[in-house]
Amino acid sequence: MDFPVSNRLRRVSLIVWSTIGSLILAGMLLWFMGQVRVIWLPLVFAFGLTVILDPVARVFQRMVPRVIAVVLAYVVLGLVLAGIVSILVPLVDEQVTQFGDRLPALYDQALAWLVETARALGIDFRPELTAAVIQEWLADPANQDTISGFLDGFGTGAGRVLRGVAEIVSVLLLAPVFAFYLLVDLDRMKRLIVDLTPPRLRDEVRFVGQNLGAALGGFVRGQLIVALIVGILSSIALNLLDVPFWLIIGLAAGLLNMVPFVGPFFGGALAVLVTLLEGKPTTALLAAGSFLLIQQIDNHLITPLIQRTRVRLSPLVIVLALLVGGTIAGLLGVLVAVPTLAGFRIVLGHLWRTRVLGESWYEASEAMIELTPPPDRLKRRKGEQTRLFDTTEIDAINQPSTSDVGAGTEPNHE
Repeated sequence: MDFPVSNRLRRVSLIVWSTIGSLILAGMLLWFMGQVRVIWLPLVFAFGLTVILDPVARVFQRMVPRVIAVVLAYVVLGLVLAGIVSILVPLVDEQVTQFGDRLPALYDQALAWLVETARALGIDFRPELTAAVIQEWLADPANQDTISGFLDGFGTGAGRVLRGVAEIVSVLLLAPVFAFYLLVDLDRMKRLIVDLTPPRLRDEVRFVGQNLGAALGGFVRGQLIVALIVGILSSIALNLLDVPFWLIIGLAAGLLNMVPFVGPFFGGALAVLVTLLEGKPTTALLAAGSFLLIQQIDNHLITPLIQRTRVRLSPLVIVLALLVGGTIAGLLGVLVAVPTLAGFRIVLGHLWRTRVLGESWYEASEAMIELTPPPDRLKRRKGEQTRLFDTTEIDAINQPSTSDVGAGTEPNHE
């Protein structure tokens, strides 16, 4: 039966004005977030610390109260960081000094390589700006006014520099404080969110929240552990190949591995460039092969073992999310793009599949969240093949309870 024209116009106008109002509200929210952007970086790192330290705190919580357990988790983190710093700082300082001493020679070698390449292509390229010329120009007293003017011009951006320093200081000071209070009140905040939910939706909110926490927590902890392993493997491989600045390149590859698809490619390109400038093409090929091997080990062994719970996202969607995140919020946007997208996919995907497609909670979860089994080669045979890791806990999270009636559909048990 068709609606009267007046009712149709009323519905269309309601949709139009609702859309306009939503866009205005979203714009105001983005403007407000931009005004208080100094707090977002500490909050993001506080969330990361909370995800990392919560499992440690829960181990201590079996023996002591929650507050003391959180303090002990911070003590463990401090000891680990102190050990890493005591080992890495002397080596990094030594290699940074070596890099500063060899920078002029590397610059001249890069120019010589460009000249040879241009000559092979039939191009007459004669660079005059060599390292010796630059050093001589800097030491000439007649150029001091130009240098001073350049520094004065750089000083006009002092506000941006100070803002960047303030953001770094805020992260170092505020993120641990925020994370401490989040860790102490985490269980109470979860109960408060559930209590503020309408009773008919509480089971569903609890179920989606468990899936969200398992997926995002696994992603953050997994990325950190994988980055650490990739950094160690890269440093060891480059050291064995006698690549200059092996530790700096390995650390860079490990840190950038927290951003999908970036770490091994960046580390491999940097190692190849350095070895080519050193005149070692064979070592450059071996370094490239090493990073290719490390990437394959990461994709097929390390990540499946560490990140057992993953949200199904295509590589194209991940790349687009990284580009959008970097455009909106720079490095912070790149770091949070993938977990934010994964969170939206879990929540919105659950609503779409349960409300529109009529799937059960368990079916919706299976369609979005992937449980990665360990590689077959790591399964042991003892009478019969057993699993290296037990996924009972994760299966229990995904399996709805008998009270799952808030979704409007019954769980599917086949």
